[in-house]
Amino acid sequence: MEQLSPLREWHGGTRGDRIGVDSAETRASGGNVVLRHRTAPLKPKPGASPARLNTKPGLNGPPARAVVFVGALALLVCSQASAAPVRLRVLDQTGAAFPNVLVIVKSLAGKGEIFRSLTDQAGTLPERDLAAGLYRAIATCPYGICETRVTEFLVGDTPVELELKVDVSPTRGNVALVGPSNRLKLEVVDAQGKPAASAQVLVRDSNAEYEQWYRTDGEGEVDVEPRGSTTAFVVLYKGTLTEETASAASIEKLRTENKKLIVHLK
Repeated sequence: MEQLSPLREWHGGTRGDRIGVDSAETRASGGNVVLRHRTAPLKPKPGASPARLNTKPGLNGPPARAVVFVGALALLVCSQASAAPVRLRVLDQTGAAFPNVLVIVKSLAGKGEIFRSLTDQAGTLPERDLAAGLYRAIATCPYGICETRVTEFLVGDTPVELELKVDVSPTRGNVALVGPSNRLKLEVVDAQGKPAASAQVLVRDSNAEYEQWYRTDGEGEVDVEPRGSTTAFVVLYKGTLTEETASAASIEKLRTENKKLIVHLK
C-alpha cells in the first residue's frame, strides 16, 4: 500500500480546485481508511512537483464511505436479529377476550419498564420486538374489576406467544406476614431427575410486590422464604424458564412434615 505523505496537494475537480491535506493516514479499524484534511490550499515548495492523492478504491473518497455505510448496515441487521416479536393476549377464566386491561412489561435485567398498553376488544396488545432476555408481564385493571396477574417470560430468537388469564373480581389487597422466618427448603431437578446446580430462582408473591432472587447449591437446593397467600417459584436454568405456584396452606403442610418443595424443570 502506498504511504501517504504528511503534506500533499490534490489537483482535482472540474475547475481545478485545490485541496490542501495537512494529514492523511490509514488506520486499521474494520478496514476503513480515515482521512483528515483542511480546505485551505497549500503552496508547494519552490521547485517541487505537486503529487496527486492516490484515488485507488478503498483509499479515499466514495469507496471508503461505502465501506462505512455497509458496516453500519451490518450492525443494524445484527441488532435486529437479536430481537424477537412478542404477542400478548389477556383472557378471563372462561377463555373470552378481556378488553381494557393494563399490561405492563418490565425487564428483569435491570432495564426497568419496557412498555405499557391497554388490551383492545380482542384482548390483545400491539406486537412488540424485544431483545433477548428475561421479562415480567403484569396484567391489572385500572378500576379494580379484576385481580392482578403476574408472569415471567423468556425471549430468545423465536416469536413469543403469551396468554394471561385473569379473574373477574376485585383485588383482595396485600398480605402481610409477621413473626419468625418461614423459610422452606427448595430443590430443583432437571428433566432427568438430576440436581440443577446454580439454577437462578425467583420467589415472589402473586402481585410481585415482594420478590427475592436465590441460587441453588451443588445439590440443586436452596432455602427460600415464601410470601403471601400464593407464592410463585420461577426457575431460570440453561436458557429455559419454569414457573410453579404453591398456596400458603400447601407450603405450611410441607414445613410441618419437614419435606422439601421440589420443582421439576420442563
